[in-house]
Amino acid sequence: MAATGSFEISFLGGASSIGASCTLVRVAGAAFVIDCGVRYSGSSPLPDLSLLADTRVDAVLVTHAHMDHSGALPILAEACPGAPVFATPPTIDLVAILLRDALRLMNAADRESEVPLYNEPQVDRLLKSMAPVKFHQPLQVGEVEIRWLPASHILGAAMILMRTPAGTLLFTGDYSISAQHTVPALGRPDFHADLVISESTYGERLHENRQTAETRLLSQIGEVVDRGGRVLIPAFAVGRAQEVLLILKRALRNGRLPDTPVFVDGMVRAVCDVYRSHDLFVSRGLIHEIRRTPHAFYTDSIQPVMRREDRARVLGTSPCIIVASSGMLSGGPSAGYCQELAKNEKDAILLTGYQDEESPGRALLDLAKCEGPKLLRMGQASVPVACQFGTYGLSAHADRMQMASLIEAVSPRTVMLVHGDQGAKQSLASSLSCDDVICAQDGLTIRRGYPERRGGDRRSAATVPTADDLDIDRARNLLGPPSATPLRASAVAESWFGHAVDRTTVDHFARVLESVGLVRRDDHRRDRLWVLGVHETDLFPDEAELDERLKQANPKGRLLEFCMRMRLDPPLTDIQARGAFFEARSSLCCQGRMLESGPFRAASKKSAEQLAAQALLTMVSQGSDEQTVVHVTDDDAARLQSLNPKGMLLEWCAKSKTPPPRFEQDATPGGYRIRAVLSVSEHEPIVTDWHVAAKLKMAEQAASEQLLQRLPNLSVGAPQQLAAPPATVAAAVAGPADGPNPMAIINELVQAGLVQASGYEFLDQTGPSHQPTFTIVAWARIADGRTVRTQPIGAPSKKSGQRAAADRLLDLLVSEGITRR
Repeated sequence: MAATGSFEISFLGGASSIGASCTLVRVAGAAFVIDCGVRYSGSSPLPDLSLLADTRVDAVLVTHAHMDHSGALPILAEACPGAPVFATPPTIDLVAILLRDALRLMNAADRESEVPLYNEPQVDRLLKSMAPVKFHQPLQVGEVEIRWLPASHILGAAMILMRTPAGTLLFTGDYSISAQHTVPALGRPDFHADLVISESTYGERLHENRQTAETRLLSQIGEVVDRGGRVLIPAFAVGRAQEVLLILKRALRNGRLPDTPVFVDGMVRAVCDVYRSHDLFVSRGLIHEIRRTPHAFYTDSIQPVMRREDRARVLGTSPCIIVASSGMLSGGPSAGYCQELAKNEKDAILLTGYQDEESPGRALLDLAKCEGPKLLRMGQASVPVACQFGTYGLSAHADRMQMASLIEAVSPRTVMLVHGDQGAKQSLASSLSCDDVICAQDGLTIRRGYPERRGGDRRSAATVPTADDLDIDRARNLLGPPSATPLRASAVAESWFGHAVDRTTVDHFARVLESVGLVRRDDHRRDRLWVLGVHETDLFPDEAELDERLKQANPKGRLLEFCMRMRLDPPLTDIQARGAFFEARSSLCCQGRMLESGPFRAASKKSAEQLAAQALLTMVSQGSDEQTVVHVTDDDAARLQSLNPKGMLLEWCAKSKTPPPRFEQDATPGGYRIRAVLSVSEHEPIVTDWHVAAKLKMAEQAASEQLLQRLPNLSVGAPQQLAAPPATVAAAVAGPADGPNPMAIINELVQAGLVQASGYEFLDQTGPSHQPTFTIVAWARIADGRTVRTQPIGAPSKKSGQRAAADRLLDLLVSEGITRR
């Protein structure tokens, strides 16, 4: 039997990325808007509310108070007059604080040129239209029953469950699975949903163990405090700040930290009071703090900063710990504290949450990887940075495995992923068993209808797939790349099946994963799985071959060698686990240019880093000077060592009273790249081509030789008579040829991959020793494996013979269609 009607889902914002979340749901003759937030980066701060034109909205449903979900509610309320706005009681109180703070910021003196998004009367009208709903309390709107379910993200955060004639929809909002200090862990759903719209913020990642992260945080705080330093922990005013305060409160109480003053500043203060007012929505531990201590978050050591004037006293206290909003250092008192602490090497700034790409917090993270002097741009100010840094995983969002576990638990027929970048959505999608997964985009409208389920919401027993039936790609994406930390087999099984399973089923599933070559278990009695690398399994031969090829080529080593020769800082590389792979991005400052490799993915960290280094090497080569580049061969090096043209040139300069040449060094990954510049009286400086050799002295010798060749071309009518170049050199080298150097062109074809390899063969030397003739052949191996060879060519020197042979070889390559003149 078919369900009645269908869902029509329109994404007004927050689907393509994080920010401005807003979704329109049409079903059973009614229209609902879920969330309406702002975005902090990009061209527009608002969702596209024009998609609501001619739509009568029956109700606005709010998942939680964070501004990317609630910050545009006053504008939505104006656009939908009369539509009630439903949210949990804590969410309503938090929205009031956040919107009034946003009003204050929009009307600040330094933003006089900007038009505020809304005014105080609009905020007042919105707050009057907001109606409270409790968790699990049914709300009936026409034929649609709506319930708010705990989401374990922040205080009052909810998932929204809609039971309709067209089927059941679960809109997750932002959610966390693990228990936090402030809110309980997420309960396992006991229902099925036809359609799930889920966040995907960390769809590419697995979180660090929460207790491990807290231990690392307290350890670094203790180190800074012991040496008399100050610690700034920028924190989101709602959720993260309260988590940090409870961690500090317990550590001080238990002696894990020495007695140290902790200052709480910014909007954090008002939000802490909201937590105290809603003890039915918080964790058991926080209920105990609220009911049995004078203040849930403050003690004699932990105190709020009540006045702006008190901040100077806070900064004058050492050691101390400061917890202040905003979490991204983009505003609030944390930005001011940052400007002071960043300058001092005794102090530390510790980040515990998401950092937007354009935020000062993200810039600080990037600076942490840099060598040498650092400057942080904050508004109009540039702040020198000398302090310590730290990042800690205290996320209030589920990771990939946790999200997969929740989604699998409700057995959806369709999954729509929002609130994450494309990579995060694709990685999570690949970890799910559902056949209809959509990575949503802003502006997209999707319709879905479903036949009635047979068997209702009864959960089927977990069926462990055989090795032949296992979806390798799904399992690999779920597990992620190899790590120094093992995975819990029970957690992997729970994510796969969508619910907790017994020990026998966990063991059976682990054995299947082990038998196909995805994981290993050191001890079958322990709940631990180690993900195998590509060289430990036969599953991925292409990736293993790439890994070995990069190891042999070693572009990273060549890049570091190049940096040493050029006296450059080594490249900065950021490596993150993304789904089943590692992603590396490298950057290099070279001759005033910042080169960025872009993202490269591979099955191992080393290969991802090698690919990024290879891209930088290519960019260095492509960024070279347009002049001809002459590569010094082994034969050239032997001849130059014997002739010593650099010594002859310096001798000539001394005799002619000419300043010695200047040898300029440029970037090249293939060795040392040198050219010589000689200033002679009133003549234009003589500048040679670039010469590349494996050794610096040989490159200088080659440039000196070319410089000596060019000396006779100078007019001798200059005020200072020029001495003739040494006769031995004049006889030993040929004059410069006109036009591009064909040898350099062939080298470029090899570097570009259009020619696999090339070289020159010395066949014979005839004639008297004072006037020899060298016979040379040039060859090239082209893409189809054939070798193209020239006819033998005679010349008075090896170098001129190679150049003539290269010219003939170019003609052959042109006839093959590989290049053109």
